[in-house]
Amino acid sequence: MRYRRTQTAMTLLAGLCAGGFLPAPAFADDLYELGEYLAGDCTACHLLEGQAPGIPPITGWPVESFVMVMVAYKEGERDHALMQNVARRLSDEDMKALAVFYEKQGQ
Repeated sequence: MRYRRTQTAMTLLAGLCAGGFLPAPAFADDLYELGEYLAGDCTACHLLEGQAPGIPPITGWPVESFVMVMVAYKEGERDHALMQNVARRLSDEDMKALAVFYEKQGQ
């Protein structure tokens, strides 16, 4: 339930930012919070504090690179059954939120 409210609020904020009613940094903070919320599944394998054997670290990636890789999994261009299933459940906004969250973890 909390996620749906967050997603609805994010959609509303996106519209307000696009219309020039709110500055972009407010939206970026909300993306970070959504990414933090969604990251629970990712950190089980990818860890925040280091590298797990055989699993690539995802902290500190540029947002564009992270999203590009996730889209490639979602569209089946990258071959990994688990990551394809994860990516297929994510909206474009979810992917960007995760990217914003993980980019800041590497700083």
